[in-house]
Amino acid sequence: MSQSESTPRARRSGLSRSTWIAVALVAVAITFALIAWLALRPVVPQPISLAVNIPSPTASQDAPAIASPTASPTLTASPSSSPVPVDLTNRVEPMMTRPPQAQPTHLTVPSVGISTDLETLGLLKDGSLATPKNTDLAGWYGGGAKPGAVGPAVLAGHVSWNGVPSVFFRLSEVAKDDQITVTQEDGSEVNFRVTRVEQHPKDEFPTLEVYGNTATPQLRLITCGGDFDSSSGHFYDNIIVFAEME
Repeated sequence: MSQSESTPRARRSGLSRSTWIAVALVAVAITFALIAWLALRPVVPQPISLAVNIPSPTASQDAPAIASPTASPTLTASPSSSPVPVDLTNRVEPMMTRPPQAQPTHLTVPSVGISTDLETLGLLKDGSLATPKNTDLAGWYGGGAKPGAVGPAVLAGHVSWNGVPSVFFRLSEVAKDDQITVTQEDGSEVNFRVTRVEQHPKDEFPTLEVYGNTATPQLRLITCGGDFDSSSGHFYDNIIVFAEME
């Protein structure tokens, strides 16, 4: 009987080992499967902060840069003085190319009866525009554009002198669309059409509008106007005619 009894125990022991081997193999398979899943699972990135430090706006180097006048003009230096900056560096792209222009010699404004030869004007020590030495003549600012060249050509003249009407006495009567003609020393003429006429207190003179760079040939006529201060001998305002080349 001992021999017959030992055989079933041996079989039961063999089945147990097989079962444990199977379980072990399954466990190993599961482990490897888990490791493979962890290694190959898609990785979801964490959110990234997109905060951007935006600097305060500054003037672009490509953009056009407008500088303050280097000369601080004294607006009451004389009855007809008007401010002119020595160095206006605002950049304006020209809309046309113009040949060199000859020296301006004569100005005509038919609508108000102005016909005058032109002096060449410079600057006073205080930076203001000098007035014509001959009070019956107008003058062209020689430091600016010539009439017909791209930019603002500036002409100035007295409105009166010692109570007597001068060359630009009727300048305030000029109206929009009036014609202005500048004759050059070579005999050629440049025609302009008035776009507007403005009156400004001398301490609020529109310097950049008058002397700032332009994309086309333009003209400015300047004189004094408004009330007259007999105690100082100066007018309070400036009359400015703006015109564009036809």
